[in-house]
Formats: sequence, structure tokens, C-alpha cells
Amino acid sequence: MYADDDGMPRDYGLIDEVVSVNPFEVKLSWLDFQDSRDEGLLCLEKMGFNLSCGRFKVSRKTSIDSVNIFSHVVDCERAAREVYRIYPKKGSVWAVYTESTFSAEGRNVTTTDRRRHYDIVLFLTTYSEMHGLSMAYLEKVAGFKTIFKRREIGSHAIRWLEKDEVQFFSHQIPARKLSGGEASELLKDCWELDPASLPADFLSS
Repeated sequence: MYADDDGMPRDYGLIDEVVSVNPFEVKLSWLDFQDSRDEGLLCLEKMGFNLSCGRFKVSRKTSIDSVNIFSHVVDCERAAREVYRIYPKKGSVWAVYTESTFSAEGRNVTTTDRRRHYDIVLFLTTYSEMHGLSMAYLEKVAGFKTIFKRREIGSHAIRWLEKDEVQFFSHQIPARKLSGGEASELLKDCWELDPASLPADFLSS
């Protein structure tokens, strides 16, 4: 679900009941990040960052009458009664914060003034609590705003994230891989990303 701060899909909800389709209304329980003793994650929360990965518990209930607040269905695992695990899966596309977002300079400004910088990545493995996960960086195809391809060369092409580096995950971006039958040879094996989930910098550049 789209967050209030910058409109990216970082909030999670569990639909309890579809009351009506037209007019639209559902009963929903918010999923809140489960309290963590990790000082680094607690610091990020205080800095105003929403944590998108980890364990989330069922929280307050509400009714929603606007379909536009929803982005996509999240692939999650039930960890316990009213607790769900949400981490990137193999083949999913996410926006991740660059290291400069968490620089020492960034910690000295308010949440409103802090500028967030992102990379767009494709996860090559599913998250493991023992090993972390591997990701490949994507770059925009010249001449298109929402079509991306894998970055094939250089040290900034593939990266392994350790299991405790979840603070880099911003949000999942709904994406579909283009096939040869529907796209030109130039766009084969590229990904078309949901523009509503792309940070503004990628749409304007």
C-alpha cells in the first residue's frame, strides 16, 4: 500500500473482508513492523524510514473505501499467529537505498530535508536468514521511462547483501519481464516497471 510520506508502496495490510466491490470497501488490518532490539533498525525508524522487510504483526483494524491506496499483492510467509515475514523473493524487483542515503551527513538533517537515493535491482535469490541474498542492478533503457535492463559490466552489476543489511530495502516495484513475442529485439529480456512505484528521479531523468 502506498505510504503517506513519498507515495511509495511501503505499507502493508491484511484484508480481512471484502465488504463491497461497487462501491469499493474492504475491512483491513494494518501490519506493523515487529519491535526489534537491533539498534541500527531502531535508529532508522527514528530517522523516519519505514522498514519494508522483516517480521510484521497484525495491528489496528480499519475500513478502506479507496482502491487507489493499494499497489500490489505481497508474497509473504506466516511466521506465527498474526505475524508475517516479508522479504524479497527470487525474480522480484525492488528499489534499494544507496549507501549515501545513510551517510553520516544524512543523519544530521531532518526526515523532511533528507534526500533519498535509490538503485533499482532484480533479486537473483530469495532472502535467507543464514546467507542473505544476491541482487543484480538494473538500469534504464535509453528512450524509455519505465523499461529497465540488467547492468552487465563493472563492479556495480551484481552484489551480495548480508542478512543484516535489510535496511537497504526500500520497497518492491511491480514489474513484468518483456518477452520476444511482445517486444522488439532491443527490449527482449527487459523489465517494464510500474511507474507509480518508481521514485520520481527515475521518471524525470
